[in-house]
Amino acid sequence: MTSGTPRSPRLGSRYRPRLRGEERTRVVAEVGAEYAAGAGIRAIAEARDLSYGTARALILESGAALRGPGGSKR
Repeated sequence: MTSGTPRSPRLGSRYRPRLRGEERTRVVAEVGAEYAAGAGIRAIAEARDLSYGTARALILESGAALRGPGGSKR
């Protein structure tokens, strides 16, 4: 099935096109800044309607070091 035309999403699916080019560069910078400011991966993913895995990948792509699980230890 390699007709060269993009597939349309199924009815009821939450299809989101891939982030590419300048848009991806912009989103990577924004997500990295949000994470560096203290936002969690899940919060970023939910706010931007991304999967956890996509949000994590974008954070890593930004060059930010991931924090350990469990939040801050007082």
